[in-house]
Amino acid sequence: MQSSSSPPGPEHLPVSQRLKALRERAGYSIRALAQDLGMGNRFSTYSFYETKQKKEYLPVDLVRRLVPLLSERGDPPISPGEVWALSGVIPGGSDLNDGIERATRAQAPRRNADGTVTINEYDISPHAGSGAIVGDTDCGAGESHASIAAWHMPRAFVENYVSDPSALVIIRVAGNSMEPDFMAGERVMVDTAHRVPSPDGVYVLWNGLGVVLKQLMLVPNSNPPRIRIISVNPTYPMDEVDASELVINGRVVGKWVWK
Repeated sequence: MQSSSSPPGPEHLPVSQRLKALRERAGYSIRALAQDLGMGNRFSTYSFYETKQKKEYLPVDLVRRLVPLLSERGDPPISPGEVWALSGVIPGGSDLNDGIERATRAQAPRRNADGTVTINEYDISPHAGSGAIVGDTDCGAGESHASIAAWHMPRAFVENYVSDPSALVIIRVAGNSMEPDFMAGERVMVDTAHRVPSPDGVYVLWNGLGVVLKQLMLVPNSNPPRIRIISVNPTYPMDEVDASELVINGRVVGKWVWK
């Protein structure tokens, strides 16, 4: 009989710890696995899943790419089922493809029967939360910000500009560092799935104190890659950091302009 003080089995550990254990068992470093996943030198994007992931399961698309990389490696060899379990898919009892489809639907956003898609607006003021715009998304850190509204937009219209609206959120600009391009109080739409600072553009960052909008530009020929952090308002200084140091919540893909 297992005593009450015995450590929990792997299946009861947070998914971040289970992912780390499988990676180490497979003999991968964080950097090497990030590269094999197609994330290049931006291994901090992958490391989020081992350090700050809050959801119960990993995204199905990520696990789909992990399966061929981790399976049959390690001692004892890792089974595909162990990897699929990170996304909530447990092979056995039902067809694997059915399980993948169910997990994908469970992780998908709400697409409404009337042809609209629901996009949440979040309060990014410092008192409302810290780190990621949404605490259990795949970026940032800390507690989530407060959802203050739900916008219903025609799905066909949104998909003209963003192929997959599932990761879109709406926030209001805070502060004046991006004036006159982005004025305080204006609403912008952010693709939280786009967390790699390429191409150059306006992104939402966690700067250690709050969530802010900044223009990001890759420093040409830098190795490791370095990113310039630029404020449109010239009274704010420009900064430059290694790409691996950035905590990016997403890319700004649109804003409301009232005439």
